[in-house]
Amino acid sequence: MAKKNEFIKVESLEHLKTILKENDNGTLECFIETNGGGRSWKTITYADEEDKNGNPKFEILNEIDETRQVLTEKNLFNERYTNIGKAIENGSFFFAWC
Repeated sequence: MAKKNEFIKVESLEHLKTILKENDNGTLECFIETNGGGRSWKTITYADEEDKNGNPKFEILNEIDETRQVLTEKNLFNERYTNIGKAIENGSFFFAWC
């Protein structure tokens, strides 16, 4: 079991969804670890509602500029919208176990 304030690597989309569902409020503090060692922090919520095609949605707050996005699973892996999917695939997406 993870310790409080420990950073855990998100292994896959399914892993991210499982973590979000198991968290009390369905929200996680996450970050993308950049090549220079910096962190791009994001707050992610697994939305209860689905889009018009029945796809689950993720609500994302980009902490750096306080922009908000609502994305489907497919869009999480589309760099046109976000780098989260690429970061998961590259092993550089983490969540803070608080």
